[in-house]
Amino acid sequence: MTRTNAALLYHPDSFQIKRNELKGRHVASASFLEGFVRHSGTEEVIGAVPETAFREPFVAAVTEYSTGRTDGPAPRAETVSTGDHAGLGRVGTLFCADPMLAGFARRRAQAGHRSYSLCGITHTISSKEVQAGLASYVTAPLQPWDALICTSRAVRDVTEGLQQRYAERLAAAHGTRPRQQARLETIPLGLDAGFYARHGADAEARAALRSKLGVAEDDILVLFLGRLAFHAKAHPYPMYVALQRAQERLGRDGRKLHFLMTGQFANKHVEPSFRDSAGEACPDVPVHFVDGTPGPDSWASWAAADIFLSLSDNIQESFGITPIEAMAAGLPCVVSDWDGYKDTVPDREVGFRVPTRMIPSGFGGGLAKSYAEGATTYDRFIGTVCLMTEVEVNAAAQAIWRLATSPDMRRRMGAAGQARARTVYDWSAVVPRYQELWSELAEIRAAAGEAPPVPNGPAPVLEDPTTVFAGFASDRFDGETLVTAVQDRAAIERLLANGMANFTPGLVLDAQGCNALLDDVARSPCKLSDLAAKASANGRPQLVRTVIWLAKFGVVSLSR
Repeated sequence: MTRTNAALLYHPDSFQIKRNELKGRHVASASFLEGFVRHSGTEEVIGAVPETAFREPFVAAVTEYSTGRTDGPAPRAETVSTGDHAGLGRVGTLFCADPMLAGFARRRAQAGHRSYSLCGITHTISSKEVQAGLASYVTAPLQPWDALICTSRAVRDVTEGLQQRYAERLAAAHGTRPRQQARLETIPLGLDAGFYARHGADAEARAALRSKLGVAEDDILVLFLGRLAFHAKAHPYPMYVALQRAQERLGRDGRKLHFLMTGQFANKHVEPSFRDSAGEACPDVPVHFVDGTPGPDSWASWAAADIFLSLSDNIQESFGITPIEAMAAGLPCVVSDWDGYKDTVPDREVGFRVPTRMIPSGFGGGLAKSYAEGATTYDRFIGTVCLMTEVEVNAAAQAIWRLATSPDMRRRMGAAGQARARTVYDWSAVVPRYQELWSELAEIRAAAGEAPPVPNGPAPVLEDPTTVFAGFASDRFDGETLVTAVQDRAAIERLLANGMANFTPGLVLDAQGCNALLDDVARSPCKLSDLAAKASANGRPQLVRTVIWLAKFGVVSLSR
């Protein structure tokens, strides 16, 4: 067996998945611990605990997960206090399941920078606290023997951009440009691929859930699985529109789509919005809801479904584990070309990636300032950026239609995805990459000289999200973008009255302005620059936001 090479920072709440308001970071943390216990090949699994009361639940978790270990005897569960620098030094690396390493680095300085390595990992990076924390790597006492695991290339690009622009700001103020020292490494999240393969192949569960939902054997069941929060995950309305357009084509041949949304609603007020908007946007597609709490009901969704759909359009999403779960279950995927999905879902190999566009840089500065000062909540901040991001609903509809009409394509892409999940994303493949990184950090630390001095500087400033997260999308809108009318005024009236679609005051034009804009493009397609030229200088930002908003919900289409 190999030597233990990291102490895993453990707080019970971060690893608890049997809870209300289950979030991706909880699932990722619990899944990692289970994967590490089963695939690290270590004689002991060490938890770094801030409180002695956390020792018992850590030992219990390791003991539970050890039952699935197949490469040797069960490991021992040990703990070390996060304040025991000597104990952490004997282990070699403190692994923290978040990116906020600056505080740990300052506490480590008491025992010496070279006493052990620090390694963090990204999850959601859109909050002002996390963005500041990532930028502050430039002025934190982090060293070349420390590392941050970025779960996707998009996240790494955001992180590097935040740090580079902050360093430029410090250089302008002090004349010298500091360089952040910690290593950035791109390693994906992992999963137990066999678990999803077993549930995806459960014929009994498939038959039972489809019967319960009223889905006939020849019908096509499309699945979205994830948190049901329109402002913070994947806005359902574009998915509804895409499904309706796919159904309109399928209906000519007598085929029937169903849409299953398995997840937990963000709060009790959200559920009516999901249901009402489904009736409004996809009246010909039955939409079903199943509780997403981990258990037999949610697991049966993988078996019951024929296609997986996730049109993520939110900057809070940074990796996205559910498409990998779908691949592991043998489902072909239709996903947005967004954030980590760009890495995990090879287009036309395991499914289809749908193009996305974000508003041009510079349109979110006021929003960032309002959020930084506390006048705008985090939920409204990320939700408003979502409203300024388009997923091409026609391309999504085409992808759904192609898969729905081709059982051979579904089987071929499902098999390719299952193989990819097993060989690339199973914890048996991912855990060794963590351990290799930790070993390399130990080598760097052993050969290093004195730690470099830490620069001082003003705190990072929250930046325009349309600049920070530009790389999440496939493309940006620009003046050459061609705007074409698709729906009529009635669609605008419905959207303006829909709290799911119109929840940021002043973001878009009123009914009169929207109708005038639609009249312009109904006569003939117009360039975005020509539409903007008709507005006053002060009114142009709102007009551009309105065009993107209308495109997001399928009222107009955009092309080049």
